[in-house]
Amino acid sequence: MKKSHISAFLFAALCAAGAAQAQNAAPATQEYQYPGHDGSLSPPSTLRMTVTPAPGSAPAIIRDTPESQAEYVRCREVSDRAAVSNAQMQAGVAQCLKELEQRRQQQ
Repeated sequence: MKKSHISAFLFAALCAAGAAQAQNAAPATQEYQYPGHDGSLSPPSTLRMTVTPAPGSAPAIIRDTPESQAEYVRCREVSDRAAVSNAQMQAGVAQCLKELEQRRQQQ
């Protein structure tokens, strides 16, 4: 029972990460067109629409220093070795990410 909850959680996290990557990988301008040029109100076999993102809506690029990346990797290795349960491993990862975020705020 516990494994199914953890698996469902991991699956949901992977889906969310995939959706975020898919959104980031989308081209800056997409085109959509309906109804067709011929005046038909039937949808075309291929739909063409144009979407232009609002200015300033691009996420900020995060660049970690090599030292900060090395510290995160070291933290993860120590945390993973010390963990004896999945909950401890998740808590360790959360702590390492929190420390990484704090270093980003100091930059």
